[in-house]
Amino acid sequence: MGKSNGNRYGEEFRQGAVKLVLENKQSIAEACRNLGVSIGTMKRWLAVELNNHDAEKIRLRQLGEENRQPRKDKADLEDTVDILKKRQPSSVGRCASAISALRP
Repeated sequence: MGKSNGNRYGEEFRQGAVKLVLENKQSIAEACRNLGVSIGTMKRWLAVELNNHDAEKIRLRQLGEENRQPRKDKADLEDTVDILKKRQPSSVGRCASAISALRP
């Protein structure tokens, strides 16, 4: 017989098994009995799935923060420009130098 690589169950099977527990609210014991999978195996699959899900949430949160920061910076610069536009005409030269100092 050929050597086993430790992957008795395919990815599709694992995902379906995890879905039974997480989405269909089947107990771990019931899902294991119905599928012929050990409880330890099912718990390991669930841990991997929950860990992946947490990693995705963390990355989405990071991307959201990265997306918000340039918007906040832009809003701050627009506010500064609006304030500078309201200054007296005699201070136009100083406004121009202040605006150019804000540019990267």
